[in-house]
Order: sequence, then C-alpha cells, then structure tokens
Amino acid sequence: MAKIYIDNAKYMEFVSDIAHMMVEQSFNIEDIWNDGVYHDEAQEYFNDKYDEVETMLNKTLNIHSNNELSNKN
Repeated sequence: MAKIYIDNAKYMEFVSDIAHMMVEQSFNIEDIWNDGVYHDEAQEYFNDKYDEVETMLNKTLNIHSNNELSNKN
C-alpha cells in the first residue's frame, strides 16, 4: 500500500485531538490543567498517547505527515 501524505498541521492537529481526548478520559478535568498547561503527569500521558496515535496512523493506515517529505530532501 502506498503511503498517504497529509498536511503536517492537519496531521498534528488530528493526533493532538485524539491524544487530548484520551487524557480527558483518563484524568479528572481538574487534575489536567495548571494555568492553561497540562500538569506534569497529564503532559507525560499526553506525550505517550500522541506517540501511540501517530504510530497507529503510520503503521495501520499508512498515513504520514508531509513533513516527512521535506525532511528527506
């Protein structure tokens, strides 16, 4: 199957949105935020989930950021 490349901003927005939903499902809402940024534990969880979602997109659906194309040049 050929790789599908999408705009990097849309790719990152999608992955971030899914990872954020996973954070919201795993933490109490008051335990997520500290002055508009994630608490350390929530940020670490978000980072892990971001990586998992990105890996699923890449390996399962063969969808990649077009940023990969510019990094090859």
